[in-house]
Amino acid sequence: MKLICIFGENLFAIQHTGESKDEFAKMFELWQDPEYLESFFEKHKVDLSSPFWGFISIEDAIFNTFEYAQNFEKRLIELSEQSRENQLKGLDEIFNPLNKTPPLIFDFEKSKAKANWLRIYALKIENNIYVITGGAIKLTRTMEEREHTSEELKKIEKTRRFLIEEGIVDANGLIEIIETQ
Repeated sequence: MKLICIFGENLFAIQHTGESKDEFAKMFELWQDPEYLESFFEKHKVDLSSPFWGFISIEDAIFNTFEYAQNFEKRLIELSEQSRENQLKGLDEIFNPLNKTPPLIFDFEKSKAKANWLRIYALKIENNIYVITGGAIKLTRTMEEREHTSEELKKIEKTRRFLIEEGIVDANGLIEIIETQ
């Protein structure tokens, strides 16, 4: 695994060994790939056709996902580029705790950002500083209900263990490891 700086000193992503792209680039690429989206929504059409989503067609789901992804990425870039004075909120504005249980002292908070059914999963290192561990299209109430979202829970935990093993406890540790990779 290695860490990639996405925007400034606020937003990072994990790149898994053997992967050509980091998790941020990978998910936004998939969310703009019509073939991937058609296959995904075809596989999950039962979830998509629930009353919660308004019985949306696969074609509409694809077009909506394009729009959600473009707006989501733009918002993340804008928030991460705010001046230090405005960074009291910044990315903390969009990322929320994944669990209701607070993290242990000296542990990273598992977080999520969402735009409709799109999710970005991350670990909060400090206020307004996050490491993206992955992302998904979440059509069900809980992550455990589907294999692809359950896999995201595993990736969050794997990244958390990696950061701890590398001795990273704060933003300075992130910068140091990136400089030495």
